[in-house]
Amino acid sequence: MLQWRAGNRDAFRRPTTLVIAVDLVLATRPKASTGIERYAVNLFKALRDISPETIAFVDRRSTVLDGPGVISIEGGFKGWALMPFASSYRAAKFDILLCPAFPPSPLALFSKTPVSRIIHDDFPWTRSATLNARGRFLFRDVETRMAPRYRPLFAPTDLMARSLAGILGRDVITIGNAPGLDLDAAPPVGERRPQLVAVGTIEPRKNYEAVLALTTHLPKSWSVAVVGRKGWGDVATDWDRRLDEKVGSLTWHGHASDADLLALYRTSSCFISMSLAEGFNMPLVEAGSLGLPIVCSDIVIHRTVAPPWAHFAPLTISPEHLSDIVLQASSALPAAADVAAYRQRFSWKAIAHKLERDIADD
Repeated sequence: MLQWRAGNRDAFRRPTTLVIAVDLVLATRPKASTGIERYAVNLFKALRDISPETIAFVDRRSTVLDGPGVISIEGGFKGWALMPFASSYRAAKFDILLCPAFPPSPLALFSKTPVSRIIHDDFPWTRSATLNARGRFLFRDVETRMAPRYRPLFAPTDLMARSLAGILGRDVITIGNAPGLDLDAAPPVGERRPQLVAVGTIEPRKNYEAVLALTTHLPKSWSVAVVGRKGWGDVATDWDRRLDEKVGSLTWHGHASDADLLALYRTSSCFISMSLAEGFNMPLVEAGSLGLPIVCSDIVIHRTVAPPWAHFAPLTISPEHLSDIVLQASSALPAAADVAAYRQRFSWKAIAHKLERDIADD
């Protein structure tokens, strides 16, 4: 059982209750809503539901979280780096700092309070050339140096846990993942439009090149809706030009609200992800849990998490053939019983309970 509390490091023993503090400073910065941010926020909510004493440090500008246990501090990268010096952090009492989205400030490791981390993907090591300088610094350089100090270290899937264990040379525990949206808030199923929806940051790993090439080969009545903030790489740099070239067949929703994204899931005919690599692919699971036909790249993680009715496409597929697969997939909706069974596989409450047990047992 962990025995130390931040703000009172004089061997304050709490033998029966483990108090977790969740670092959400970068995860709650304005206009930040990728998969890892959604993961972090939803995990905190689930932890707070089962353990009301759970706390979270959030960007004071955030409108994402409120209620019990939410502690506002200075945000942005400066606030993240200096968080251990913030008066509200030093005054808080907790047994362990959990970092479910971003690495902790290196300064957090100078205290006696244990730090636990959830790393979502191995691409900072396996595909670091696709990251900008800040991304490489945060998710590869800083992470590599800190990894030996994390206790424990988690990954969302068995695939990532095995890969990260090999890269970092230490044990990595599979913790699980679940949809980032409140699926119960989805509107009733509307009339399905001839529309393909793709969700994810505009960056090289998401392979939007394949989606853009596909638009030319779909029937003229079809369109493609893309949801995700502009990220990095050539695809992000050229994104505005690509939009101009695809007027009428491609719409970009940018940083869409949860309500807008749920509406797109409900009214689109098919979801597509042609990612080169993923740690989990939360939007794919969200779309599948809401009963959309799914077309996705034939990579190991998609074979692991995609629903039984998913259609897999090789990364080398031609745009013409990919168009055929999309039309075939969208021609029939999955059975309601199959959707319900798939949705039961992913639960934030189960993840929260497992995380508490694994931290306490470490």
